[in-house]
Amino acid sequence: MKKKLTLLIALVVVLAAVVIYFSLRSSDSSLKRELRDFAVEDTASVDRIFMVQKDNQQITLTRSGNRWLVNDRYLARPDAMENLLKTLKRIQVKSPVSTSMMNTAVRMLATRNTKVEVYDGRKLLKTIYVGGPTQDQMGTFMMLEGSSVPFIVHIPGFVGYLTTRFFVNERGWRSTELFRYNFNDIAAVTVENPAAPGESFRVRNLGDNQFEVSSLNGRPNPGPIDTIGTKFYLSQFEKMNFEFFTDSLPAQRIDSMLTSPTYRTVTLEDRSGLQRTLRMWPRPANGKTDVDGNTLLWDDERLLAFLDEKDWVVVQYYVFNPVFLRFDDFFVKRDWN
Repeated sequence: MKKKLTLLIALVVVLAAVVIYFSLRSSDSSLKRELRDFAVEDTASVDRIFMVQKDNQQITLTRSGNRWLVNDRYLARPDAMENLLKTLKRIQVKSPVSTSMMNTAVRMLATRNTKVEVYDGRKLLKTIYVGGPTQDQMGTFMMLEGSSVPFIVHIPGFVGYLTTRFFVNERGWRSTELFRYNFNDIAAVTVENPAAPGESFRVRNLGDNQFEVSSLNGRPNPGPIDTIGTKFYLSQFEKMNFEFFTDSLPAQRIDSMLTSPTYRTVTLEDRSGLQRTLRMWPRPANGKTDVDGNTLLWDDERLLAFLDEKDWVVVQYYVFNPVFLRFDDFFVKRDWN
C-alpha cells in the first residue's frame, strides 16, 4: 500500500513537471513570436495612426468614413495612406540583427527613430520603432515596444528600405485635392473675373436638374439655360487637384498679389453651407520661353492660387480652363435661321 502511494506521488510530481515545462515553453514561444510580429494583419480595423520622431515632429492620421484626415484638419493623400497601410500589413522579419551590427542598430533606434502607434478605437494594436536602412539598403531596422531586440524588416518582393514610408511632414501627408464633390452635393459655384466683370457668374444647383444662373454685375439672361451643359459644368468639380504647395514666394510678391485683382476667383458652396475659395493670379514665367523661343512674362501653363486664405498652391490652366467659362456660355444659343 505504502509502495503504491509512493509511486502515485511520484507520478503526480512528474506530470506536474511536464505541464510546467510545456507551459513555460509555450509562454516563451508566444513571447518570442510577439516580439517579432511586426505586421498588422487587419488594417481595415485601424482607425488611427500616430507617428512621432525624436525631435517631437509628429503626425496623427485618423480614419473618417472612407477617407483619412491629417491632424484632424486636412484630407490625407489616398496614395500615401494606401502605401502606409499596405506596409503595415505586409512587413515581415527578414533576419535577426547580427552580433556585429547589434550595437549600431540599437544605437540608431535609440537616437533616430520614428515611433509608430497603430490603434483600433482606443485599443493600441502595435507600437513599432522604425529606424534607418541597413548598409545594403535592402532592409530596415525596426523594434517592437517592450522588446530590446531589433530586427531587420522588409516586405517580401520589394527592393529597398521602408523608412521613408513613415514620414511626419504634414504637407507631405496632405491631399492635393481642391474640389471633390458629387454633383448633387454642390449648392452653388461662383466665378469672378475682375478683368471682364460681365463674364462673372453664379450657378445655383436647385435639384432635380434645375439650375439658376445669374450675372454678378446684373446682366439679364440672354436666353434659356442650357440644362445639360450646366449639369456637365458642375460635374467638373468631382475631382480637381492642385499641382503642389509653394512656400518660396517672397513676402513682397505675396503682398503685391493680395492687393491686386485676381485672374479668377472660384468659390464652391456645398449643401451643408461650407465654402471653399480659390483666388488665382498669373505666375511669373521665370525665364520660360514660348515655342518660338521668345521669353514669356507669365507662365502659360500654371497659376498661383491662395486656397481658403491659408495655403499657397500652384494650379494648372489645363485643369481649370473648363470652369473658366463666361456668363453667356450657360445659355442656349439662338438659332436665327
